[in-house]
Amino acid sequence: MNVFYAVFFIALFFSLSFGAGGRCGTVRFIEELKNPQKKTLAKEYSAESLFGVQILERITPNFIIYYATEGTDAIKFAVYIDSLEKYLEQAYKLHKDTLGMKNIRGTARTAYYRKNVPSGRYPVEVIDTGAWGYCSTYGQTRFNDVRRPGETQIAIENNFIYDVDCENKKKGTPFTSSINEDYSKDGKWHLALKATVFHELYHSFQMAQFNILKYGTFWLEASATGVEERGAPEVNDYIDYLKSIFHNPGNSMEDLKSDEGYGYATLYLFLSSELGQKFDSHIWDYFSKYPEETFAVQLARYVNIHGGEDENVEDLFHKYATHIFYSGLRAELWPYLYKPFSDDMQMWPTWKINAAPSYLPAGTFDFVRMPNGATPSVDSAKITLLLKDNNYQIWALSRLLEKDFVPPTPFKEFAAYPNPWRPKRSEKVKFGPLPNSGGVEIRTANGALLKRIDGKTGDTLTWQPEKLPAPGILYYRTLPYGKNKMLILEH
Repeated sequence: MNVFYAVFFIALFFSLSFGAGGRCGTVRFIEELKNPQKKTLAKEYSAESLFGVQILERITPNFIIYYATEGTDAIKFAVYIDSLEKYLEQAYKLHKDTLGMKNIRGTARTAYYRKNVPSGRYPVEVIDTGAWGYCSTYGQTRFNDVRRPGETQIAIENNFIYDVDCENKKKGTPFTSSINEDYSKDGKWHLALKATVFHELYHSFQMAQFNILKYGTFWLEASATGVEERGAPEVNDYIDYLKSIFHNPGNSMEDLKSDEGYGYATLYLFLSSELGQKFDSHIWDYFSKYPEETFAVQLARYVNIHGGEDENVEDLFHKYATHIFYSGLRAELWPYLYKPFSDDMQMWPTWKINAAPSYLPAGTFDFVRMPNGATPSVDSAKITLLLKDNNYQIWALSRLLEKDFVPPTPFKEFAAYPNPWRPKRSEKVKFGPLPNSGGVEIRTANGALLKRIDGKTGDTLTWQPEKLPAPGILYYRTLPYGKNKMLILEH
């Protein structure tokens, strides 16, 4: 066995958003790296177990699926692979075309069946997750070589039944959901399969840009769970995992425990409704450039570059806080003229209300009860009155950043960004930092002057033309003697 398979048998991002009781393989892997004397994360499924078992293949436009029809890893339903193929291609189209994510990169050799993957196909293995040592796991996105963490594969549970005794589950016990009940039954398994595919494939797109071996963020699971709801809205199992944050407002989202990120799927759904379907592709592009920065800073960067003149990231986060309060039992009290950002809000838990804190950490929102006539006094928080009766008032408090966001230029030298510039996504284009105090000028490809903007050394200048020039190549330069640089304009 390759040393990277033997030493770093890494399982990442096990989907907890499918029925309560699941465990995260990432957490166990990290624990075992810190405590090497503990038993291995995933027991080796012996070669003898696969001896004589034929591993079949299904090739689709973008994927290759490996599966068995006999042995422990056998599929239970004949149409299982047909459904898996359909959901994989649907998820790929959603993630890449609709959501705008950069493309996935597959492993050259699979982890479980040890198959060499043909060029141009992304590998998916259908296995019995419990037999391979991953109990309560519906699906898994992983890399198989630490030297190439962006090259990944997916493993999918074969029949949603514990085929071996697994932790506190006896052999033959079905995978269940509080919403959809027994997932091993005909007519139910396709729900688990569909949600798993949309969730896990989004991790594949994330990991193509973000080195999870070095860095971490709660947004990995939060956004994947939000996308799962986008792709499989009829499943709704993500609701099981909202209680972890709904019952604990006042805790910073940047300091969540490893299994609590799923609850912020609600933030993904809100931001998607406010910023458009492709906002998260920009967030992951920023993570690829600034991997050590928090999600809050990445979101602030997006609003700074793509938002309007009056848009403010603190206002956006506060709007999320005030809207999400009207969930569960409070959904009928919705005070706004337009519909909620999610049709499921009445199914969500009801937010807990706290006493007013003296200080609100960054990345936090809270709901507090005050005596009638009293206003919470909290440093650096945005505050809005939500409900009022004769005895008390309920207030929403929020704070996203430690301080005002001042975006670092993504370039060490003077440049235009975004470049290519697509005005439908970002009305403004920025130039900076200025190396001298002359300013900048923008011209067409044939030399016609479009704009001169004055500025001083170190400035970042903004251009938002009243009438867009024709798409194509523009040129910009610093004044008075800078060299021309290219700016691509795409309508």
